Amino acid sequence: KEVGAVVKAYLVLVKGHLTPEDGIIEAPIGRDPRNRKRMAVVAEGREARTRYHVIKYIGDYSLLEVRTETGRTHQIRVHLSAIGYPVVGDNVYGVKSAFLSRQFLHACRLGFHLPSTGEYVEFTSEFPPDLAQALKDIG
Repeated sequence: KEVGAVVKAYLVLVKGHLTPEDGIIEAPIGRDPRNRKRMAVVAEGREARTRYHVIKYIGDYSLLEVRTETGRTHQIRVHLSAIGYPVVGDNVYGVKSAFLSRQFLHACRLGFHLPSTGEYVEFTSEFPPDLAQALKDIG
């Protein structure tokens, strides 16, 4: 981890079995020309890079750890939808979920080097009960 870099990791549930199990999505993101309120993968967009790792397959779904290397608006949602694996419960870039009233997208880890000492620190966030229940419901 280079000094100045911020590590942001998310737990994400997508519909389908994402393969390969580890990958990088590199596709530019910008305003959707058909709907300016949405973002989309567009040739003239800004560079965007998302890494993913399949933690496990659960029924017809894939539980992922996702890390962004750039910070574009809606980056994870746009990238996963663009490759055909929308975030569960995302009714903007995917489809509404029958078993979850929100997106299955959880910021689980944040890490960075302290500017004063260079020491690397990392913070984690507990898995929310509603998302844990959703995993039980589909498993």
